Amino acid sequence: MGGEAMGRRGGQHRLVMLVCWLLVVFLVLFPKGGIKIGTLPLTWGYIFLGLTVPFVASVRLLVFPLKLPVRVLGALAMLFPMQALEVCSYAIYGVADPPFAVSTMVALFLLPAVFLLVYAPFLPLVDGEKLSRYLRWSILLAALWGIFLFFLHPVTGHYIEIPYLTVNAADYGQIELTKHIARGLFFKLISTYNNGNLYGVATLMLFPLYSLLEKARWRRMVVRVALLLTLSRTVWAGLVVYELLPILVQLGRQWRTFPVLHLEQSGRKIAALVVTGLLVLGAVSFNHSGGGGAEFLLDPNLGGRTQEVKAIGELHFLPTFGVGGFGEVVYAAAMQTLGYAGLMAMILWFGSPVLLLALDRSALRSPSRRAALKGLVLYAFLAIVDGGFDYIPVMAFYWFVYMIYLFGWPAFGGQRERRYAVAETGPAVGSLAVG
Repeated sequence: MGGEAMGRRGGQHRLVMLVCWLLVVFLVLFPKGGIKIGTLPLTWGYIFLGLTVPFVASVRLLVFPLKLPVRVLGALAMLFPMQALEVCSYAIYGVADPPFAVSTMVALFLLPAVFLLVYAPFLPLVDGEKLSRYLRWSILLAALWGIFLFFLHPVTGHYIEIPYLTVNAADYGQIELTKHIARGLFFKLISTYNNGNLYGVATLMLFPLYSLLEKARWRRMVVRVALLLTLSRTVWAGLVVYELLPILVQLGRQWRTFPVLHLEQSGRKIAALVVTGLLVLGAVSFNHSGGGGAEFLLDPNLGGRTQEVKAIGELHFLPTFGVGGFGEVVYAAAMQTLGYAGLMAMILWFGSPVLLLALDRSALRSPSRRAALKGLVLYAFLAIVDGGFDYIPVMAFYWFVYMIYLFGWPAFGGQRERRYAVAETGPAVGSLAVG
């Protein structure tokens, strides 16, 4: 069956949509469900993703053309320095921390290959409307569950945990003991992610796409409230940056008329920024009234994260450690383990979505690709303080959003464009028929 024939079946391809449903549910709604081998978590989402790869990759090689768009080649080229440094680190120093080394290698090699090279050609077979529904409901239910647990814990003194589903079986009963989630009377909102910062960082990456796809204002507000109740400085800063980015983009377009600026069209964006700032202040007051205090906002140690920067010590240009993981302060961790070259490679990688606009500006014409770009830029900012790089499902979200940035959201209904975007330039696969 040729690619064109398969494309005509589009969203009717039940097997493709079943795969999409399973991946979304077990990566977005139940990302921690699973087991552990030693200290290495094996979650159902990652297990299922791994099981699909051999079959999907075989079909991809047999059915779809192998020529890649220039933007994909550019993305892979800007990831390559980081990959090369990790291979160099392994060849010289071996493995420093096996579980985190596995996480790092999966994030740098397996996930980009899966999302950009294996899954991407199947986007024309995906019903964008159904995928949107899967994603929107998973994000909303995760937020609602998180809010429910947030207010339940002070009353009952414990969380509702479902082993193998909402928590890893090995972590059952350990969340309050092993996670830094206490904020006085109230604990951080953790949802099914078992960690407030992790939930916030992961959800913020998807939030621009969610805001585009979800038309119900109250549902968008529920997710905002959940993000605020993480009681995380990093997440709060991310929410402010989320509202600030469109204003900065508009100001950047007016550089020719500086210092004369026109912000008439940014009225709503400025109002949203102000409201977000007020909500953050409200969350700070709420945290203070709950006994957590507001002084943590001014904590010079940023919850101990500055120790990661101070631990850098004497640096070298190339790696000086075996392969392990990256700490919360991702850029500093890259510099510590991979040297100055590692820092430059990390900046190149996380800056690649913006740099790719020099090769292909078609993303700016697509609402879904612009939203995905915003999510990637948000993560690059969040990684300055706490990127959650090594923890499931952050990098799966990152490469999923990167795929949408490169190829666009699958088309809705019967208007899908039935081809893999193999041309050097031109529109992405499909088009977003909403908003």
